[in-house]
Amino acid sequence: MIEPATHQAGTGYSERMWTPWWWYPVGSLVGVLLGAEFAFIIPAWLTWLPIVLSVLVSLLLVWRLGSATIRVQDGALLAGGRSLPLTRIAQAIDLTPTELRRVVGRHGDPLAHNFIRSWVGPGLQLVLTDQPAEDDRIPEPYWLISTRHPDRVIAAIDAALPDRPTED
Repeated sequence: MIEPATHQAGTGYSERMWTPWWWYPVGSLVGVLLGAEFAFIIPAWLTWLPIVLSVLVSLLLVWRLGSATIRVQDGALLAGGRSLPLTRIAQAIDLTPTELRRVVGRHGDPLAHNFIRSWVGPGLQLVLTDQPAEDDRIPEPYWLISTRHPDRVIAAIDAALPDRPTED
């Protein structure tokens, strides 16, 4: 499969979180099984139609799940449909898959923003400053983001904010 992460000059960092290749055959099988359920209630000459439609819908769903992206560009981190100004990041913590599962689970803060994809192992915890949010929502204490290359995301954040203090 094509490497999902790219480092592009001028735009910072961009990564698409592709679903595993084996989800497509499994999705096709699920689509066939769901479509075959209609064989009992429709005429025999139309049996193929719900099967084809179910397979197409299941493959579209798998493809859509794999369209999640994260980007560091123009002074912001874009994760899915949300944007986080890089100036709000106080600290970026590289998390192993085990640590990420722990922080997402019962040891995490329910107010945190999660952009987690279960098929992507490692991730980042972005601890935020205490600046208030622009709207009436309660500000999140941190963001959790799945990424295959946390070190590259941290490097892109550091490159975009050269005066940001680094934690050792």
